[in-house]
Amino acid sequence: MKRLEVLGLNEKKVENIVNELSVLLADLQVFYSNLRGFHWNVKGHGFFVMHSKYEELYNDAAEKIDEVAERILQ
Repeated sequence: MKRLEVLGLNEKKVENIVNELSVLLADLQVFYSNLRGFHWNVKGHGFFVMHSKYEELYNDAAEKIDEVAERILQ
């Protein structure tokens, strides 16, 4: 990997970090999907409060997913 050579990173050390970040990314994707499901299936008392809170949470999760995915690509 020429990019790693330019950055002065050890390929073996980076490989472990990328693997762990990939696991985190997968977990975040599942978390995001669950939050979207909760958002769309809110019923009953407190609907508006819960609906907007789930939207806030899944938007935050989407930002974190983007950050982790970009870090993996670096």
